Amino acid sequence: MKVFLTGATGYIGNRLAIHLAENNYEVHALVRNLKSDNIPVHSNIILFEGNLNNNLSVEKAIANCDYVFHTAAFTKLTCNDVKKFYEVNVQGTANVLNAAKNNGVKKVIFTSSVSVYGPSQPHSSITEIHPRMSSYANDYELTKTMAENLVLEFNKKGLPGIILNVSRVYGPGNTGFSNGVNRFASMLLKKRFVFVPSKLKIESNYVYIDDVTKAHILALNNGIAGEKYIIGGENASYEKLFSTISASIQTKNSIVKINYKLLKTGLFLMSLLDKLVLNESSLTPKLLDYLFTNRIVSSLKAVSQLGYEITPLKTGMQQTIEFLKHRNHEN
Repeated sequence: MKVFLTGATGYIGNRLAIHLAENNYEVHALVRNLKSDNIPVHSNIILFEGNLNNNLSVEKAIANCDYVFHTAAFTKLTCNDVKKFYEVNVQGTANVLNAAKNNGVKKVIFTSSVSVYGPSQPHSSITEIHPRMSSYANDYELTKTMAENLVLEFNKKGLPGIILNVSRVYGPGNTGFSNGVNRFASMLLKKRFVFVPSKLKIESNYVYIDDVTKAHILALNNGIAGEKYIIGGENASYEKLFSTISASIQTKNSIVKINYKLLKTGLFLMSLLDKLVLNESSLTPKLLDYLFTNRIVSSLKAVSQLGYEITPLKTGMQQTIEFLKHRNHEN
């Protein structure tokens, strides 16, 4: 069975490409740079150089494929140029959907985010029917919502599409902005002290990477066209997340809390300085608030309809730490 996959050098896409290849799928992977260190390598993976906004490269890679996994997205939340988000997340998705429809693809699995639903309400988990109650926090949320609407529009036009809303992913794989949990764990492995904001009661959802990749194949086999499925893991406060990581590492390294308001003030001053010297800030007050927002979710629909299974946070974190230790040793 042939599948077309975007985002093969990304965190989810790379892991998914390998998982598909190991399960005897022939994967046509569209990549921008054939020399990237994050290229997935397997005899069942065929690389096609190109990008989402080059229709010819998309058409070439998707030819004769039965299914599409569209995981590619522009996720750099510190970017203030909405055009970059729109070109990849909206126009790029439109190009993939058009090519899929033109080539008679049987089903499209679109990787989205739970952030499109906005923050969770007190004592209430986000579900697939959860209405968004707040304005969009950033251009990523906005353009991913626009992309989801495109998938649903094409579904009505005869191209079966399924949307997977993924929560915060952690586990073995490539480094990048999208796996901040891994970055924090890596810091705790290497440093004696790690500083964190004091709002540790904030709760979010953390999903193990292998659960995410398996969910994509489950959606392909069991998913209902036109439906959305939240692909999450365990809901946990930052306090629980950090303590789980520390227990998995079995280290005496200390986590030091910094007053949240004081940290925001410091980030504001640093962002002003970055603007003066034309640097891009790695963390801004706006991004800090985005990261420290309650996002608890329910994956009951995916469990009941797809056969989705959730790896406990403790188990997934132990496997993640072993991966990070091994990678650090190699480096």
